[in-house]
Amino acid sequence: MNNKSFTVKPTNLDQTIKTIIESIDKGYELQNIDESSISNETRLEYNDSLILNPAYQRDYRATVEDESSLVESILVGIPIPPVFLCSTRLMGVQVLNVVDGKHRLFAFYRFRKGLFKLSNLPLLPDLNGKKFDDLSFEYKEQFISHKLPAFVFRDFPGKDFELEVFNRYNKGTKTLTPQEIRSAVYASPHNEYVINFVKKISKGGTEEDKTLCKIFNVTKDRLLKKKVHEGIFSILYVLECGIQSEFKNSTTYATEYMKKKAVLCNESTEALVQEDLRKMSNLFEEYLRWLIQCTAYTPYPISKEFYGISSKQYKFSTAIALVLTALYKKVYIDQKNNVCFSDVVAKMQSYLLNSFLEDSSYSASSTNSREIEILIESFSI
Repeated sequence: MNNKSFTVKPTNLDQTIKTIIESIDKGYELQNIDESSISNETRLEYNDSLILNPAYQRDYRATVEDESSLVESILVGIPIPPVFLCSTRLMGVQVLNVVDGKHRLFAFYRFRKGLFKLSNLPLLPDLNGKKFDDLSFEYKEQFISHKLPAFVFRDFPGKDFELEVFNRYNKGTKTLTPQEIRSAVYASPHNEYVINFVKKISKGGTEEDKTLCKIFNVTKDRLLKKKVHEGIFSILYVLECGIQSEFKNSTTYATEYMKKKAVLCNESTEALVQEDLRKMSNLFEEYLRWLIQCTAYTPYPISKEFYGISSKQYKFSTAIALVLTALYKKVYIDQKNNVCFSDVVAKMQSYLLNSFLEDSSYSASSTNSREIEILIESFSI
């Protein structure tokens, strides 16, 4: 689409904290409703509910001191930065995802619900140690009637345009990570699947979860930055479509995969979307079983340790993720090879050990798609 004459016109939707709290409660209620029981009347009742924690949002990191400072700002009249919302649909209901401002809104929500005491206030020290219910009537009234500036994005000419708008807004602020932005723009059931998978293995509830948690190197930092999710989306692209020589970097694989699935969801029937999701999950789960088998050699098969090179720093290597997945696809998906597992792994190990990955004279990026494509094309079993 030609966007030369398009202008972004977010709708102003300033609301009192009281109204915002009610909208957040509605959002929580909606997320716990059985979708099969929702009528059109119910959908109208939950219209414009606030979804405080959409899938792409970062984990909540604010301290009680941070939250207290925000509340104090309201009580002394210091302006609060605007909140940015994006209109979308959840279970057929028009809702508002919080794109930027989650920490502010959640702090106000938690305080109104009595979930923390004010702490370390430099301007209103007499309020330290008090919850909402402990405040004077005047302070309570001032707090809940305060109107927060908010803007809603409802219409874009396309997902690429939407991505660019959010990218530009996030520059110079406490930014969303690139993967969080991609999740916001390219929402799909496939995205939800990956988010739930990462959440499950990060909890380590079963021995298999603990094994997969090591395989994907699910550390706190990689979780917060959504690097685990990004790696998995790159793997999914290669599993389905293989290496693309024109892709400039590894992030392109994740971006293109998420974009492709978002387009599918927008342009296909629900039945076709669910069938594609089923195929994706089956393909991914077969690959996971193979990776678990590879832990007989190392707990970190998606690293150079797969072929015997010690790697204390990189327990998950993006380059190895692309190469190993592409080799797996060639052997097991494209060629449907039934060679003994240990023979396949031994051949891969020897091949990678003698590849450009360990060539001291190679100076380009290890995730160079053209180089990986050449490597995969010359592999045989």
